[in-house]
Amino acid sequence: MLGVMTVRKDELRFREFDRYRGFYCGLCRAIGQRCGGACRMALSFEMTFLSLLLTSLYEPETARQMRRCAFHPLQKRLMLANEAIDYCADLSAIVSYYDLRDGWEDERRVDRLAESAVLKRAAHRAGESLPRQREAVERYVIALHDIERRNDPNLDAAANLTGDMLGELYVMKKDVYERDLRELGFYLGKFIYLCDCYEDIERDVRKKNYNPLIERSAHPDFAVTCEQMLSDMMARAAQAFERLPLIQDAEIMRNILYSGIWLRFENASERRKAKNEQ
Repeated sequence: MLGVMTVRKDELRFREFDRYRGFYCGLCRAIGQRCGGACRMALSFEMTFLSLLLTSLYEPETARQMRRCAFHPLQKRLMLANEAIDYCADLSAIVSYYDLRDGWEDERRVDRLAESAVLKRAAHRAGESLPRQREAVERYVIALHDIERRNDPNLDAAANLTGDMLGELYVMKKDVYERDLRELGFYLGKFIYLCDCYEDIERDVRKKNYNPLIERSAHPDFAVTCEQMLSDMMARAAQAFERLPLIQDAEIMRNILYSGIWLRFENASERRKAKNEQ
């Protein structure tokens, strides 16, 4: 479910990309500091976007450092640190832990079990400080398993669950921005889930995994129908986003919401089209 909300790098200015990478690297460092170095596997584009969003919205005091790291030992990189980034680091541990456990329970993948063991302690600690968010992820996993067990053909069943969960995570504080943050997270969650389903159809058919799009995939207008459906979700997400008083880094976030988030859909469509033309 992770890895959809990336930037379209070629449409960003150099300073914008450096700023985005400052959040990405800062979040990676925060995960390492708060959860342990091995937990950096929890780093994701989705939590990087949320770090940008919450920093722009709440304007917390932000530290800037140029540092080297184990992944980039030769050149110093900008790393940002603030309350919003720490929040997203804790969320990363929670979400990744339950995602890995879900992978183990669904497919009995030993690698997922081993990776979840690494994150278990960090996820427990983060969950104690963020009980509302932890409970939202737990409810999501339980309800999703039930939908998968019943092989529910309703497109909105699992997608709405994902939206509800992400909407809860977007609410860092119960305040005047809660409604718009929750709505933004809800429609992004639906988009991410269904985009993931669209990309994974062939694999899910082969492995007999649950995917609510499989029955519709044989229709000749399948790609167009999915694009229209996802466009509607993104339009609703964009409405909530534009209602928020965001100034700093707004153009980077718009790059993600209006362009970068479509990269995986476009790549999957091109691969499928090329295969059909062979």
